[in-house]
Amino acid sequence: MISKNLIKSSLIYTIIGALPLASAFLLLIFYTNYLTTADYGAFVIYISFTGFVQILINLGLDAYIGVSYFESKHERATLRAKIGTITGYLLIWGLFIIALFSLLGNNLFNVIFQSKDIFFYPFGFMAVITAFCNSFFKTYTNLLINQEKPTRFAIVNMANFILTIGFSLTGLFMYPYTLIGPMWGRLLSGIGIFIIAFISLSKESAIKVKMGDELRQTLRFALPVLVFFLISWSISNIYPFIMKYFMTLQDVAIFGLAIQFTLLVEFVLNGMSNSVSPKIFGLIIDKQLTGSTPELNKYFSGFNAFALLIIPASTFFIPLILPLLISKDYEASFIFLSALNIGFASRGLYNYFLAPIYLFKKTKVLPKIYLATAFLQIIISIFLIKQFGIWGAVAANLITKVIQNFFLYLAVRKFFTFDFNSFKFIWLPLIVTVTIIGSEYFISTNNLHIIRLLQMTFSYLLVYFFYKNEIVALIKDLYEKFNSRKATII
Repeated sequence: MISKNLIKSSLIYTIIGALPLASAFLLLIFYTNYLTTADYGAFVIYISFTGFVQILINLGLDAYIGVSYFESKHERATLRAKIGTITGYLLIWGLFIIALFSLLGNNLFNVIFQSKDIFFYPFGFMAVITAFCNSFFKTYTNLLINQEKPTRFAIVNMANFILTIGFSLTGLFMYPYTLIGPMWGRLLSGIGIFIIAFISLSKESAIKVKMGDELRQTLRFALPVLVFFLISWSISNIYPFIMKYFMTLQDVAIFGLAIQFTLLVEFVLNGMSNSVSPKIFGLIIDKQLTGSTPELNKYFSGFNAFALLIIPASTFFIPLILPLLISKDYEASFIFLSALNIGFASRGLYNYFLAPIYLFKKTKVLPKIYLATAFLQIIISIFLIKQFGIWGAVAANLITKVIQNFFLYLAVRKFFTFDFNSFKFIWLPLIVTVTIIGSEYFISTNNLHIIRLLQMTFSYLLVYFFYKNEIVALIKDLYEKFNSRKATII
């Protein structure tokens, strides 16, 4: 039986985990009203650069601190020593990266951005400092999750939320139509959460830097994780940099904002995945499965249905509501939302292929898969963006998801046998995807809402047709449970 404490902590992690999404959406409203499209396009690039440097500075130590906790949690002295050592590594390595970018960052930006629009000083350097601060905070919050301290996790993340919103909006109002406010807002909030994390980690253990076996053991774990995270960053964040080379900052802004709108679907689907993952993992482990079963398939099949309900709903309602809140200069972003969102229609298969990799501890294939995906993605993106502009970036985003799934399948089928309903897993998402992309050809600013409503209606009808029995059974089950509880109360 699930304990009340487990339910409580799960709710806290879920709700608090949504704060970055909430702050991003809230700030979007102000950014799009107080920044020009060119400024916002530059901001998108600086944010992506911050993410890259954060991964580089973190060195996979946020993951390593969680592993170290479980390895040594029964030996308090050993655990404290490891936490202190990891904090020391993070501090020294982070300062080294800051110094490195201080020396080379300006030349690097001049080469990448050809000394136009985007410069390392001051905003690029501010992004590096922000990344250093965020890396410390990320490592500390990962430790809190593994220590099962949801209350403290909630408090420090609420502090991060308040600092981010407070400093960003203050700077934006004081210096509208410049990047001074947003960049200083992120930097100051970053310094605030760094102080929280640094003091908290210092209380866990005295900060030390150990060489020898301790360092080698840390690097053996951290370096593959670093490579994996950097490749993952490339797959998700390389588009603005390629677009900047061929296009304008205004184009980067429109695409970047459209990507931000897709975060809602991604967050909901991640929440759905987190809720069913324990059942899936438990089923595979308990029954020692080496291939698909009807019971296993029903979870991923249900996930597909859920995704095909959420995706068109988000695509319909966001362009209906947000134009009331954002500047008209950014309305073109809504044109690309449907094609970007429909890329998540393959998320069910992605989760299906990924689960056995983790459970059978075949994670060494992941860097190879992601590296191959990133390599092809860059080639495809350069060609399509050069030829078709923003639509090229959208197409590359969609194609990359398909390629990634294909590579995952090729790797997993060597040790896990798949046998599932191809209509529900492949043809239904494909039909919806092709129909939605095809209907995008007819979209204009005058009929956008009508087309999106038709897309949602079509998707819902197909889901009902393919999942009629499951839906009827679910409604019947809920009705019986409701009547049973009602009778018990009476």
